[in-house]
Amino acid sequence: MASLEALAKSYRARKAEVAKLRRKSEVNLKETLSLKRRSSSGLVSLERKKESLSRQLSHVTQLLNQYHAQKESIARLKIAAEERLRHEHDTHDSTKQQIDYGAAEEKAAAQERLRFIDEKITDLHAEMKEREAGESRLEKQISDLQKEKTRLDSQLKKQTHARPGLVEQLKSSEKTALVLRPKVESLIKREAMATKTLQTMEQKLAQVIAQRRAAKRKASNAKRAAKRKAVKKARKPAKKSKTKTRKAPKRKTARKSPRKKTRKIKTRTATRTAKRRTVKRKAAKRKTAKRSKPRRR
Repeated sequence: MASLEALAKSYRARKAEVAKLRRKSEVNLKETLSLKRRSSSGLVSLERKKESLSRQLSHVTQLLNQYHAQKESIARLKIAAEERLRHEHDTHDSTKQQIDYGAAEEKAAAQERLRFIDEKITDLHAEMKEREAGESRLEKQISDLQKEKTRLDSQLKKQTHARPGLVEQLKSSEKTALVLRPKVESLIKREAMATKTLQTMEQKLAQVIAQRRAAKRKASNAKRAAKRKAVKKARKPAKKSKTKTRKAPKRKTARKSPRKKTRKIKTRTATRTAKRRTVKRKAAKRKTAKRSKPRRR
């Protein structure tokens, strides 16, 4: 009994130790698998971000090239307008000299040309202002796009630097999962075996305990039966004396029974004789009544 209890206790301790190791290994495996999932999802999201960033960067670069081309064309047009304006100013000065020092007929034609030159100069000034406004607008857009390009470049570099770390993390988590998975399976099997052996030991222990209880009950029942037998043996002489004393009244009742019968017979004969006497009396009365009646003449 003591050896079985000690074995059951040792198996319980072993099962608890194996269950503790199994839980710890399962937690480590879950953490490793979650790390693996995070690493793989991080790599996928990294690739997606890289693709989106490269698309945005290519779009920004394309816009920058367009704006730079527009700025260059505006600069060329501005230079051309400045040359034209300079030329018109020279023409304006010569025409004005003709008006001041020329003949009367030439003065009228020169004034007409001067008015036409003034209109051209105003148009060129308006064109120059428009070109300058467009150039300033383009410069602002180009500066904004340059900032966006630098931001995208920095993000793309960060994503590129983060990729090797995620790849290494994914590889290490895969290796750890390959080590931990069979370990957890073996611990589960060990725990199942420990529970099975513990159940068998507990069943044997329960059987032994039940047998001992049954033996105790049997011994206690035997003791009670022995006590009852002893008490019965002690009470037997007293019972015999009681039966002897009880037999006397039975004999008395046996003696009284014939008297009862004689009394019943006597009562029956008395009633019969009484009936006969009453019948005889009635007959005598009838006879006397007949005699006392008068005869018809």
